Amino acid sequence: MADTYLTFDIGTTALKTALIGDGGDVLSLAEVEYSPSTPAAGYMEMDPEAYWQAAVAGARRVIAEGGAREITAIGLSSQAQSFVALDERGEPLGPAIVWLDARARELAERWEREWLSAERYRPICGYPWVPEGLTLFKIAWLREHAPRMHRAAKFLCLPDWLILRLTGELATDFNIAQMSGMLDLRTGEWSGELLSAAGIGPDQLPPVAAPGTAVGEVRADAAEALGITPGVDVCTGCNDQLAGAIGAGNVRPGVVSETTGTALAVIATTAELLDDPGCFVGRHAVPGLSYAMPYAAVSAVVLGWFRDLCEEAEYEELARAAEGVAPGSDGLCVLPHFAGTAADPDARGAMVGLTLGHTRGHIARAIMESCACLLRELVEPIAEQGIEPSSIRSLGGAARSDLWLQMKADALGVRVERPACPEAASLGAAMLAAAGTGRFAGVAEAADAWYRPAETFEPDPAAAEAWAEIYRRYREMYERLYGGG
Repeated sequence: MADTYLTFDIGTTALKTALIGDGGDVLSLAEVEYSPSTPAAGYMEMDPEAYWQAAVAGARRVIAEGGAREITAIGLSSQAQSFVALDERGEPLGPAIVWLDARARELAERWEREWLSAERYRPICGYPWVPEGLTLFKIAWLREHAPRMHRAAKFLCLPDWLILRLTGELATDFNIAQMSGMLDLRTGEWSGELLSAAGIGPDQLPPVAAPGTAVGEVRADAAEALGITPGVDVCTGCNDQLAGAIGAGNVRPGVVSETTGTALAVIATTAELLDDPGCFVGRHAVPGLSYAMPYAAVSAVVLGWFRDLCEEAEYEELARAAEGVAPGSDGLCVLPHFAGTAADPDARGAMVGLTLGHTRGHIARAIMESCACLLRELVEPIAEQGIEPSSIRSLGGAARSDLWLQMKADALGVRVERPACPEAASLGAAMLAAAGTGRFAGVAEAADAWYRPAETFEPDPAAAEAWAEIYRRYREMYERLYGGG
């Protein structure tokens, strides 16, 4: 009987469940939405049971739609930083605190002023700045504002919570652990210094394993809820960005994957851990490799914003209009920094060069060009360290646009691929589970076997000069408005 993998991809507003076949094909897919609550300004919470119920509903749906099959293993992909505090019985002490929650902002800023500078923090956790949304700061915040939760028997991030519900075992993966802000990247263990500052001990956190490690078997009660056979292996996963990179075959140095959606996140696989003050760095799920993750808070959402301004317009209509405009948008330049940049949170978006002759096709194209320029801007510092990308695998909603992918190829002068499987994070979770249960010798072998490109976009040499000018204007405009890159 062919192997079949059940995967859970835990998002901010929905949990996506997939049934992945032995060839890496998505046999069925279900998305169950939920709505985090905002009980006070800056707060974002979720009933922990909502994640489990979404997993149950999704599993039953994909198994019914994909046919009655024995499940070989379960894999995970997840948002990072969101966590649940549990008592001694494993029951939640309160709502899950979602990664977007900003209640600990003042505490994070105070720590940064007083002792935890970005320069001190970066070698420990791989973050180039001190992000206010980290699990670390919110746990420290609980000490003063919710002491009962702070005395929790265990703090679990969301994939760890699902592992507990499925197997009764405690485990996390080193990628999710690092992104919580509490793992020492140098040792691979929880940082005693940071835990002490937050007022907790390592006994309040789960053991750390590599992504793709079988950590337990599905218990009878969980199996009955999901509609599967007990005893199925459950494997650790990783953050959804790294899972998507794995699903896109980004498992060797020189390959870059990028997700252009609301934000823009780049994953560049590297042979060594980079010492780069401009991006997050960490250990790859492939043993011996590392990765760098440059990130921008806003990208394709700007086109969505413009679409909403153009009442009754659809993305396809805007794309057709943009396709009729020559590269460079007749001098129109857009800065997509509607929510700031990593270097300057106060930076904002701009449109420069507008004339009465510009149409909404020009504006749509200029927005798309700005996102291609943003991608080049994020990749360039990595290339400057001698890691020239051999190809870029594009994910996210923007990857559906041939025009946009060609723009990216032309902007960077590198081949761009659209993966055949659009559910890269789910596929990556299945690859980790398949490697973790012996179907493949490792994650790289799984990716080699299951990743396939759907289309490839080669850079057009005839467009190189135009794109050099587009990028020059883009960088010059930022420097004129905000004084540097």
